[in-house]
Amino acid sequence: MTVKNILSGESEYIEFKQEVPKKSEVYMKTVVAFANGSGGKIVFGVEDSTFKVVGINQEDAFSIMDGITSAICDSCTPMIAPIVTLASVEEKILIVVNIMPGSQRPYYLTAKGKENGTYIRVSGTTRPADSFVLKELEFEGVNRCFDQTYAAPVESVTEDEINCLCNKMYQYAVEHCRSEETAERIHRLTKQSLLSWGFLVKRGDNYFPTNAFLLMTCNLLPQATIQCAVFKGTDRDVFIDRREYDGDIVTQLDAAYEYVLRNINMSSEINGLYRTDVYELPTDCIREMICNAVVHRSYLHPSSIQVAVYDDRVEVTSPGMLFGSLRLKDIREGISIPRNRALVYAFTYMNIMEHWGSGIPRIIRRCKELGLEEPELVEIAGSFRINLFRFSDKTRVGKSTDKTVESTEKVRISTDKATGSTEKVRISTDKLSASHKKIIRYIEERGVITNKEVQNLLNVKDSRALKVLREMVDAGILKKEGKLRGSYYKLK
Repeated sequence: MTVKNILSGESEYIEFKQEVPKKSEVYMKTVVAFANGSGGKIVFGVEDSTFKVVGINQEDAFSIMDGITSAICDSCTPMIAPIVTLASVEEKILIVVNIMPGSQRPYYLTAKGKENGTYIRVSGTTRPADSFVLKELEFEGVNRCFDQTYAAPVESVTEDEINCLCNKMYQYAVEHCRSEETAERIHRLTKQSLLSWGFLVKRGDNYFPTNAFLLMTCNLLPQATIQCAVFKGTDRDVFIDRREYDGDIVTQLDAAYEYVLRNINMSSEINGLYRTDVYELPTDCIREMICNAVVHRSYLHPSSIQVAVYDDRVEVTSPGMLFGSLRLKDIREGISIPRNRALVYAFTYMNIMEHWGSGIPRIIRRCKELGLEEPELVEIAGSFRINLFRFSDKTRVGKSTDKTVESTEKVRISTDKATGSTEKVRISTDKLSASHKKIIRYIEERGVITNKEVQNLLNVKDSRALKVLREMVDAGILKKEGKLRGSYYKLK
């Protein structure tokens, strides 16, 4: 074995100690942190800063190993059973303490208690667990998910509310099918479906909503939002634009996705009489990144999802560390441990995501096919981040019949000049949400639409109708005319 062999794993899962400290607490915090995370190794006999191999006195090695094992077993609750072995590097003896990911979380130092003695690994360092992290570890320890937990003290839900959510999810699933044949095979959801997924819990004759039910409807969690921003350059010094989307998480996802499309470059391809948008980045990857953040984030974490557009990349940050014992290499290979099982069931049903664990490998594969730089996966400050890199001067991908790059903010409608037709041709309707498409079709048939007509068309309340209309105005699709109650909207 060599130092290179020892370092072959990811550094955040390895900690070096020159010698075994007299006070076991010095390394016991790391033992607890490894058990609460993805596991790891503590190597005694290597200088932490220089990686210089100094070794352990061979005559004392076995007694030291026994002392380490006893200290770990006696100091931690629940008990942690380490695997302690010897390794020979550069003709010197090292002691390697291997800590496996634990299943009885949270693990903590008995002497300090659960509240003060629970530790986690963050960016290669050992830190005390915040209260929301401790709560999530407790959920893991009993194999529960936050999204499948009763959203106390919310009152029971009515049959109408249950049916409304079932119909909403069914319509979304149908509208996002790739073919009519697939749409015909989609089954309608029932109350039993929501019970089995963990959207509802039954107590007596009443049905109570879980956190998943609320996230998909009224969304009472203040941290369950998506913050979007465009920055000048490659860092966060200067804002160009920023938005925050709330409401149900599916609406947020659609809004954040469309926000990114409005703020990245787009060229045009002409196929016959129609022009279609060709974005500089694969739109399916952008949507997958945001979807992963919505489904897999920690909803106990007090932060919002952040979607940032820079000159060189699109960055999506999801609150919460990788769940369970997952490591970055695991998710690259498609291994998944769902943090929010109910949401995974729902998003799969609605054709928002495909199979568990397939999202990240598909993004990496898609970028490789297009000649893009491989996306960057990062654990940072207790969150997970993925960077999708934009084209540089050295990278060019795809084919375009129109070299001119146009802003999606400006190009929405074109006219067929070749034939002299004045008919308006909608550009890239496949990139619009189902609600936007309905509104566009309505206006094309009737000329204009009012807020009240949008409410009836989409079966939404006044505030939601107004929000959708504002989005379309901001995107350059619609223009508002008239004032107050007499206002109406038409295609721009």
